[in-house]
Amino acid sequence: MNSPIDGRTRILAAVAALMVAALIAAAVVLSIEYERNERQEAVQLAAEGAIVSIRSHLAETEQRLGLLAASLAGGDGAGRFDRLAHELLAGESALLRIEWRDASGTLLHGVAAPSPRPRLADAERERLGFEATLALRSAIEFDRPLYSRSHFVRLGDLGGFEITELAMPVDGRPAEAVLAVFSMPLLIDRVLPAALLRSHQVQLTENDGTFVARSSIRLRGAGVYTASVPLERPGMSLRLRVDSAQGSPKLIPNLLTAMLVAMTLALAASGTMLWRDGRLRARAERALRDQHAFRKAMEDSLFTGLRARDLDGRITYVNPAFCRMTGYEADELIGRAPPMPYWAADRADDGRPRLERVRGSEAMRLGYETEFVRRNGERFPVLIFEAPLIDERGRQTGWMGSILDLSEQRRVEAINRMQQEKLQANARMALLGEVATALSHELNQPLAAIASYASASDNLLRADPARQRPGALQSALAGIRSQSERAGQVIRSVQSFIRRRHVDREPVRLADLLAAIEPLIQLQARRSQCGVRWHADPEAIVLGDRTMLEQVMLNLTRNAFDAMEQVGGARPAIEIEARVARAAPGNDGASGGDPATVVVEVSDRGPGVAADIAPQLFSAFVTSKPDGLGIGLSLCRSVIEAHGGQLRYLPREGGGATFRFALPLLAAASAATDPRPAPDIRPAPTETAA
Repeated sequence: MNSPIDGRTRILAAVAALMVAALIAAAVVLSIEYERNERQEAVQLAAEGAIVSIRSHLAETEQRLGLLAASLAGGDGAGRFDRLAHELLAGESALLRIEWRDASGTLLHGVAAPSPRPRLADAERERLGFEATLALRSAIEFDRPLYSRSHFVRLGDLGGFEITELAMPVDGRPAEAVLAVFSMPLLIDRVLPAALLRSHQVQLTENDGTFVARSSIRLRGAGVYTASVPLERPGMSLRLRVDSAQGSPKLIPNLLTAMLVAMTLALAASGTMLWRDGRLRARAERALRDQHAFRKAMEDSLFTGLRARDLDGRITYVNPAFCRMTGYEADELIGRAPPMPYWAADRADDGRPRLERVRGSEAMRLGYETEFVRRNGERFPVLIFEAPLIDERGRQTGWMGSILDLSEQRRVEAINRMQQEKLQANARMALLGEVATALSHELNQPLAAIASYASASDNLLRADPARQRPGALQSALAGIRSQSERAGQVIRSVQSFIRRRHVDREPVRLADLLAAIEPLIQLQARRSQCGVRWHADPEAIVLGDRTMLEQVMLNLTRNAFDAMEQVGGARPAIEIEARVARAAPGNDGASGGDPATVVVEVSDRGPGVAADIAPQLFSAFVTSKPDGLGIGLSLCRSVIEAHGGQLRYLPREGGGATFRFALPLLAAASAATDPRPAPDIRPAPTETAA
């Protein structure tokens, strides 16, 4: 028989078990009810917060729209309306359009919202619906802002959406009002928090439950936790309905059994995982030893030096290639702090700041060059790539550098550079014949001028043996001296080119240059029996070699005169123009695009250039003249390109040719440093007839 004590014990155990079960069940029920209440309260608070956001947003829009309406009382209302309406549309993302209408609904002015918001064109808003007309007239009659009932608008084949209009009477204009068109879906999407829209189904409905608008996310609520809050504004009465996507709390059946089974399985799984962990640990140790041996062999075979440093710059590792590169043993380098023994003495203070500058930048991946010093004192260039060292916890512990010895590369580059210099010297000597041809070509003009001035002097002496006109003779002798100096300058320029000397450039005002060579141009004009008309902008100043630019202008004008000689009858004047081409200003008022340039054009009314010759016009030894060398335009193009410009040929409308080149404009401040006295500049065109 069982003793009473055993029976009482079993009863107490059963009661205890029942109490434990009851407590667990009560705890589960209470926790479920607590969670349900918390979720419901959270949805209610979210709905109330959302309605507060919408009300405050609409109130702010009403205030800004009232300021816009108040500003229309004075003159130039349309201009202020456009500016303020664009500002309001840019700041209020739920607005689609702002309109200015009279009491009859006639559209006086309208501004649509920018993309990507839906655009309501003036044609679509030409006639107002009943709701908008009622709100407009009521707002004007009662002199207060009023909303219209929400109504549906259609946008082509893309469907439509619900909108509401806010009518705001205009102060000082009793029969006019400003109308703001709100998109109800945008009011939900742009005003309510994104976190609320991602976890709740949000809708605007009429008081009777008629659907008005919802979020574009189109999340479907679970229907368990819902809240409804009224949205009341003058003329508008809606409700904001919020439905959480969360469902009812789930209960695991046989909770205690599941917990016991779970604990048992967890213990068994823990034992199994410990056994597997021991095996994996042993396997990992063997793999680690193999990897260490493999990497050691690989590092010993590298020619690239490897160096690891901690965050303080102390060396923690070097490979044999780095030791061979610097001549130091690993024991001598590991543990050393800056300055390092292999740093160059003149760059020791720059090593660490340079490392701090390149860390984390694009220069780290591209590498940077410096110089190291071997143990024997020999300096050699190196290229260093730095990368961060990351430990198993993801923290940076230092820097790993890969060092390449560039000594052999520099030696090969020096040999290549010497070979290139020799090739260039040979090429220049090969061009000596072409330069001699160019020299004779360029000296023809000053020598012809000298001959003309000498003939004029001889004629003056014969016609005036008593020397009654010494001024004319002195002028002719001055011309001979000037052209002799020009010929000498041409020879010196060619010598500088052959000897690879630097050609000094100086500020050159195009008006001064044209004035200086005008006698030579007039001489060409008289021979060709045609005139010259030129104009130079006083601000057209470039940086260049004056003699070379003079030769370019003389070559281009001579070609123009040669072309004019092929025209019968009256020969019009050739035209020379030098102007400043300013850069086009940007939207913000600053200059944008290319910088300002000086454009020079030489135009004639000759027969032009044949179509088969035009593509090769600037090539050497290509010419359309029977007795031409074909070297003038080639040299002109070389000179212009050396000055940073480009020489082009353009067919002239009405017949003829235009040769145009553009050079960078020199600033006025740079031009002020020109030590040469500037002659008077002719702002008006000058024409010389033969």
